[in-house]
Amino acid sequence: MRTLRDAMGYPVLRAGIILLVLALLISIAGLYSVDKSYYSSGTLGEGMHYFGDDKFENEYLYYNRTLTLSSTNATISVLQGSEMYNYTLVNDSVTLHPEMRPVIYVFKGEVNYTYDARAIDYPYAVYSIGAFVLMLAGIALSFIGYTQFLKDVKEGKK
Repeated sequence: MRTLRDAMGYPVLRAGIILLVLALLISIAGLYSVDKSYYSSGTLGEGMHYFGDDKFENEYLYYNRTLTLSSTNATISVLQGSEMYNYTLVNDSVTLHPEMRPVIYVFKGEVNYTYDARAIDYPYAVYSIGAFVLMLAGIALSFIGYTQFLKDVKEGKK
C-alpha cells in the first residue's frame, strides 16, 4: 500500500492540493467583516426630510438603525416603505428602529432628531470569486493527479 507521501510526489496532485488550500485561505479572508456607522442629529422644520447618506445606505449590509425624535409640540408622519406612522409629540420623544431608510414629514412644529445607523461591510468578499475559480482548478488537478497515482499503483510503478 502506498502512502500519502508517495502520492504527494506527483506534481499534478500536489499543485491541486496547494490550489485547494489557497482557495480555502482566500475564502476565510472573505469572511472578515468591518463595522461601519453613520450618525446625524439636528432640528427639522416643516416639510419632508430624508435621513441617512445615499452612499452609506446603498453600500453596506445588515443595518441596525435607531431614530429618536423629540419635540415640545409637533405633528409628524414617518414613512417606512409603503407604511406610514403618525405621531403627535407634546413634550415627548419616540425612539424608532426602522428597517428601511426613514422619511419624515413634519406637519407643524420643530422636531429634534438623532439618527444612528450601523452596518457591516465585507471588504474582501469580492475575492471569493477568485477562490471559487481556484477551487475548481484545484479539484480538477487533484482528480487528475490522483487517477495518475492510482494507475501507477495498479501497474506497480513508483
